[in-house]
Amino acid sequence: MTTTKPLSRRLFLRGLGGAAIALPWLEAMLPRRAWAAGNGPKRFVAMFAGIEQHSCVPSGSGAGYTMPAGLASLEAVRDHISIVSGLEIASAGAGATPPGGKANPHHGNIMKPVLTGWRSTNEDYGLPHSATADQRVAAALGADTHYRSLEYCAQPDGYRAGDAGIKTVMSYGDGGTARVAQASPQLAWQSMFMNFQPSGGAANPADLEAQQKLLQRRLSVLDLVEDRGDRLLAKVGTADRMRLEQHFDQIRDLETRLADIPDTSAQGCEALPDPGPDPAQTNHASTAQNATTGYSDEDARAAVFVDLVHMALVCDLTRVATLMLSHEQSVMSLEPLWGVTYEMHDLTHVDFPGVDTIWAQVTSWHASFFARLVQKLADTALPTGGTMLDDTVVVMTNSGGPSGHGSSNMAMPIAGSPSILRMGEHILAPSGAHPCNVWQTAMHAVGVDEDFGELPGLLDGLLL
Repeated sequence: MTTTKPLSRRLFLRGLGGAAIALPWLEAMLPRRAWAAGNGPKRFVAMFAGIEQHSCVPSGSGAGYTMPAGLASLEAVRDHISIVSGLEIASAGAGATPPGGKANPHHGNIMKPVLTGWRSTNEDYGLPHSATADQRVAAALGADTHYRSLEYCAQPDGYRAGDAGIKTVMSYGDGGTARVAQASPQLAWQSMFMNFQPSGGAANPADLEAQQKLLQRRLSVLDLVEDRGDRLLAKVGTADRMRLEQHFDQIRDLETRLADIPDTSAQGCEALPDPGPDPAQTNHASTAQNATTGYSDEDARAAVFVDLVHMALVCDLTRVATLMLSHEQSVMSLEPLWGVTYEMHDLTHVDFPGVDTIWAQVTSWHASFFARLVQKLADTALPTGGTMLDDTVVVMTNSGGPSGHGSSNMAMPIAGSPSILRMGEHILAPSGAHPCNVWQTAMHAVGVDEDFGELPGLLDGLLL
């Protein structure tokens, strides 16, 4: 029997004088097992929960495991997912940071190893210098889509002075360029559906006229403030100048995309309802820190972003997306959802009757949005047979393990094609396994065979 080795994504066609042309994405570049899952394009979604895990490791292994309280919301989709536990990010302790490890202190320094598989140091404060898995996949799969990738964040504010930077970003491009997420459901909806043309017939002319007027008001916003922006750039330091320039570039990119009418002819592609104005922030007390924290209805925001990601995939507007549910070391108020006067990070520093129950509810709440997307993908039939989940991988990670600020015995839910990935099981990772091994396995499942992080390798037991 003849076997065919997949083409490398690094393959170039070379001509006279050393000229080289990069090849576009080809079916032959997919691993044989990945392509066997379906005939459509592959898709990749990553989610992040900015809270340490508690009650998130299942008891038992294989298909007969017991769902832990901290992931109770995944019970409804357990046949479509697996939970990988036993993952570890080693700590520097008193010595140098080990490969793929984290420097001390914990906060911020966990982001680089958990998202890119590279070690953090006290000198770089955990700032990634390499691309995250979603951007590695976007480079391979996203070139011919309207959005190369989408980045969303349900928590719109840090609720505490200085809570910004690395703690609010989960997607990085080559060289560690931060891809700042869109935190406004309304703006995200506008950028996707403002110029939406239904495939089943013409849109209402009055609606199109109203949309066009709003679009014109939004276009060239940067031009209106160009002079002020130039003066501001001249007053700030190098780091702030880079952040502002990146922000202006993202505004211009949004304007360009708003002006460009995407192809929305895919089966099942339809405009989602206008989510309305973004929820307002409310302020709340924080008992443990004796401070004020906030809440902006992250519950509603996250649901809208999940639905936007799903429809963007259905319409083939993108094939790669990330959703940061809460910031790393999140100080979002727990009072509106769970009735306790603490912020989320307080739970790592307090002990009161029922705190374990609150922990489980908080972590399960984060996981519920993973479950929401997985269920939507499983319920979306493909015209060629099967469902969208057969061609999609969804991965969720967080900012630590179950012991305070630790990062041992971490658990990562993953969903995807049952013809490639072992689904419906609790998979105990082998000793020394790192979250980057899960990321690399997920990349492999959508046809991106590249080393990832400082401890590359596929995760034994997750691939069929």
